[in-house]
Amino acid sequence: MIEFRDATAADRHFVVSSWTQSYRTAFTAGFIQEEDWYRVMDEQVAKAMARPDVRTVVAAEGGGLYGFITADVEERPALVYYVYVKAAYRRGGHGRLWDRGLARQLFAAVGVDPALPFHYVCSTPMVRTLERKIPMAAWRPLFGRFDKHKRKEGRG
Repeated sequence: MIEFRDATAADRHFVVSSWTQSYRTAFTAGFIQEEDWYRVMDEQVAKAMARPDVRTVVAAEGGGLYGFITADVEERPALVYYVYVKAAYRRGGHGRLWDRGLARQLFAAVGVDPALPFHYVCSTPMVRTLERKIPMAAWRPLFGRFDKHKRKEGRG
């Protein structure tokens, strides 16, 4: 049975490496040279995860991890940094392994309804493929770059 729980220190490598590997070829990932990608981005992902009010929830079963969501649900609307599900566990139109897809279950576990307004930081080809499932979402990459308190005070 899959459980949805807050990420632990032991889960950090899975989250950071899955995020940076899956985001590496996104057109929106910035102007970071390929040879510097992991060194730069692993640190940036870790910083985002460490921000106040940011939570990472993982989908786990036994010793295996299937995916995660990183979000700040104290923001209004919520700010989703990244959602990742291992390819083998994505529905992708090939039938349902569970009542709902893992990404939708991860959204629920962190407290974000994907049918309602929310902002997201990282845009990937998969996000654009699934846009019809998140019609109220708005891409706000700068919200992930600047500290929310500075941003709300007009300093970021």
